[in-house]
Amino acid sequence: MIIFLLFICFWLGISFRYQIIIFSIVGILLISLIFYRYKKKIGLLAIGLTIIGVGISYIKFDVKKESYSGIVIDSHPNYFLLLSGAERLYTYNKNNEYEIGDYLKITGEKEELSFTMLESQFDFKDYLNKKGVYYSLSIKKIETKFSNPIRIRNRREKFLSHFDEKSRNLISAILFSDSAEDEITNDAKKLHIGKLINASGIFIHSYLTLFSFLLFKFIKDKKAKILPVLFLLPYLIFTFPRFTVIRIILLTLFRYINEIFLKKRFTGLEIVGILGFFFLTIDFHLGYQMSFIIGFTMPFFIKVIREAEMYIGRKWKKPYELLLIYLFFIPFELKFYNGINPLSLITNFALSPLFIFEAVISLLCFYGVPLYGLANWSIKGLGNLLGWLAKLSFQINAPPFAGWMIFIFGLAFLTYCYYRSIGFIPLYRAVAGFFLVGLVLYHLPINNFISEEICFINVGQGDSCLIRKGTTSVLIDTGGLRYTDIAKETLIPFLKKKRIYNIDLVIATHNDFDHSGALDSLKENFYVKKVKTNNDVFPVSVGQLTFTNYNSHITEYSDENDRSLVIGFSLMHKYFLMMGDAPIMVERNIIKEYPELDCDILKVGHHGSDTSSCKEFVQLVSPETAIISVGKNNKYGHPHKSVLKILEEEGVEIRRTDLEGTITYSNYIFM
Repeated sequence: MIIFLLFICFWLGISFRYQIIIFSIVGILLISLIFYRYKKKIGLLAIGLTIIGVGISYIKFDVKKESYSGIVIDSHPNYFLLLSGAERLYTYNKNNEYEIGDYLKITGEKEELSFTMLESQFDFKDYLNKKGVYYSLSIKKIETKFSNPIRIRNRREKFLSHFDEKSRNLISAILFSDSAEDEITNDAKKLHIGKLINASGIFIHSYLTLFSFLLFKFIKDKKAKILPVLFLLPYLIFTFPRFTVIRIILLTLFRYINEIFLKKRFTGLEIVGILGFFFLTIDFHLGYQMSFIIGFTMPFFIKVIREAEMYIGRKWKKPYELLLIYLFFIPFELKFYNGINPLSLITNFALSPLFIFEAVISLLCFYGVPLYGLANWSIKGLGNLLGWLAKLSFQINAPPFAGWMIFIFGLAFLTYCYYRSIGFIPLYRAVAGFFLVGLVLYHLPINNFISEEICFINVGQGDSCLIRKGTTSVLIDTGGLRYTDIAKETLIPFLKKKRIYNIDLVIATHNDFDHSGALDSLKENFYVKKVKTNNDVFPVSVGQLTFTNYNSHITEYSDENDRSLVIGFSLMHKYFLMMGDAPIMVERNIIKEYPELDCDILKVGHHGSDTSSCKEFVQLVSPETAIISVGKNNKYGHPHKSVLKILEEEGVEIRRTDLEGTITYSNYIFM
């Protein structure tokens, strides 16, 4: 019950803080009711603990000290998590060499977590919050009080050095859940089979099954079931705190104890439920990890699915089960890939044995069996196969389900399975029809045909704006950052969420990297029909959209900002003016040449720098709203106070991507 509640809360998007309260109340009240039935005093005590638990959920340990002592509970190449007392702290440490188990004393300053969050990219702050981390700790001085003698990272690197680079990345992902951008992982993403590569528990189950079978040939007793688990303990040390491994080992041990010592007192689902509740009582933050949610809800849904296949012919049972499992995972697929791949069911099923083989071979290598040549050879073959399949692959774009959609989806799925299991033909067919028609309609770009919108995309310190009228899509600037590929990590996922399959026109206002740095990557990884730069002639028309350039002296200038296009266009009965990085000199030329120019929404020039947006120009165009595309806490100090003051004095509404994220205006074409 608790685990199912976790699943619902997670997918409905209930506030993290309120989730804590819900779990505290429901979990401890259940214990309270059990004790209250038998011993009233204990029951009353448990109810009191409920109130205390709810109160504790609001505490964020905001007391600041000069130094913090604690143990490293998680370590990554550029940061680690420190458990100091009951508080968990994020500590950035470039080229981090500290390992889990090290005891440190850190002199530094504690402050609330704050990270740059770009459109469609990983929300690191939310990730840390769900691990119980709310504050960061900057390092002024650090002392090692105790160093863990088992240097896990060194042992990993020594092990991985036996493989070539292509094999090393995949094996590191499979065994240690380390992600890497390479050809194989990119092909796997296209095929939507990432779960076979990263942190998958399938191969651990396969390892246990295989070695139990082999040991049973030599050991004709119950030890054959427990010995493979004991052999996994060294692997657990080198993957700690990877929850998937911990869960599978404890679940296998619990099942062994239940079978041997408890004479099968508990059913399989009861064991899963008890172990899940055990984990949550130790650390309720585990309930927000995807490995926990899938690992502890999937057995329940498998049970429901198998009940539904009771009236299916024997030869069709397995395909039917796989189809229902695929449908169950659709919300997850939409969340991670912004669409579904119709071939992913077949590729997941067909490639699972190959990945299991690769994982088991790699695990044997980890234990010292010299099969490195076989592992390298098989990975090359697997990589070639993935590359070939990726060329045949295609995706139907769609955004992740909203919370209420997930609720309806889950309800329809369970209703269908229930009525299928009791053979109530009219109702389960009606539910199946509703379910499938709803899925098809959701993935069709119907809304795109009848609507128009403009999105000022949050690309950090840069500019990028998507304009769409019906099925015509135009991008003005692409943004560009040196530390990440904006096209792959931001623009393309955003376009997929918008159900867009191609860009009709990209307009690059000028050649500065923060405006056009992602253009090459975008053209390489997405279908772009045409590109216009400041060397082309305007106006330019595409579909029902016409773009005018108001900087008519570009050829006279050598400075890139002076050569910036100033683009105007109409959309949704409003006039938009996109200033690029045009400086005050260009603005004054526009004042002279276009004294009647007026706009409704102004994309402020040069990210709000004081080199643009002079008062005379703002008065001329008299916008209702000014959009400032700017990076959070940028080193340039954008937007400048003087620019904000001018806009405020003129009564202009100010909206900023560093504060709001992507800013969108939309409307239906017929309105």
